[in-house]
Amino acid sequence: MNRLRPFVALLLSTAAWGIEITVAKYAVDGLGGFTTLFVESAVAAVVLWGLLLRSGVRRTVPLRHYAVLGLVEPFLLYSALNVGLQNAQAADASLLVALLPVMVLVLSVVFVKERVSLRSLAAVLIATAGGALLATTHVNARVGLGDGLVLVACLAAASSVLLVNRLTTQASALEITAYQFGFGFLFTIPVIAVVWGTGYEAVPGPAQLPKVAAAMGIGLGAFALAYIAYNYAVGRVSVNTAGVALNLTPLFGVASAVLMLGERLTPVEWAAGAIIVVGLATFPHEAEPAPDASLPRREGPRRAEPALKKE
Repeated sequence: MNRLRPFVALLLSTAAWGIEITVAKYAVDGLGGFTTLFVESAVAAVVLWGLLLRSGVRRTVPLRHYAVLGLVEPFLLYSALNVGLQNAQAADASLLVALLPVMVLVLSVVFVKERVSLRSLAAVLIATAGGALLATTHVNARVGLGDGLVLVACLAAASSVLLVNRLTTQASALEITAYQFGFGFLFTIPVIAVVWGTGYEAVPGPAQLPKVAAAMGIGLGAFALAYIAYNYAVGRVSVNTAGVALNLTPLFGVASAVLMLGERLTPVEWAAGAIIVVGLATFPHEAEPAPDASLPRREGPRRAEPALKKE
C-alpha cells in the first residue's frame, strides 16, 4: 500500500489542476489574470505558512533556490496561464496542457541526464499522441496569443518539475511548497500594485465576490493542498513518472468543462482520452527513488500535511 501513495498523490493533484483551469477561466473573466493570481497566491501562502509555522520545521534549503522556484512556479506559470485564459477557451487550455509531459521528458534528458526506458518512452509517446489528438480538435494552425501563453505556462511547469525533484532530497514537501508560494506571492505584490494603480485591472468590488471566492478556492485546493501532494510524490518517483502523470490534467479539465460549462465531447475527443489512459497504463507504476538518492530526505511532521492525512 505504501508503494501506491505517491501515485495517489499524483492523481489527486492532477485532478485539482484540471478542474482549476475551468474555475480559473470563470474567475479570470471577472477579475483579470493578475488579480486572480494575487488572490490565489495570497490564500495559498497564508494556508501553507500557517501549516509550516505550526509544524516547527526549520528551513534546510538556501532561500535563493526557493526564490527561483517561486518565480518559475507559481508566478510565471500562473501569470501566463491566467492572462492566456483571457484570450483562450478553458477547453483549449486544458488540452494544450497535454503537451507538458513531452516538455518534462526533454528537459529531464537534457538537464538531469535521466535514462528513459523503452516502456517509459512508449508510454510518453502514446499518452502524448492522445494529447496531441485532443489538441488538434480545438487548436488550429493559427495559434493565438492565449494559446501561446498557455504553452509558456507549460514550459514553466516542466521546469518546476525538475527543480522540485532536486529539492525533495533536502526538504519536506510542506517546506518546499510553503516557501515556493511564499515567494510566488511576494512577486505578485509589485505587479498587482502597478496593475491596480494604472487601472489595467480594477480592484474587486462587491459584485465580484463570487469570482473572488472562486479564486480563493483555487488557492486552497489547487495551490496549497494539491502542491503539497505533488511535491510529496515527485520526490518518490522519477521525473518522467511525475511528468507523464500530468497527462491526466487535460482529462480532468475537459471533464470539468463538460460538467460545469455544458460542453460536449466529440467521438474523436473520447478516443483521444482513451489513448491517454492507455499510455498511462503502459507506464511502469512502481515508485522510483529520486535521482540523488544518496542525500537524506527530510520530512516534516505528518500532522502538518493535510493532503497526506489519509495515509
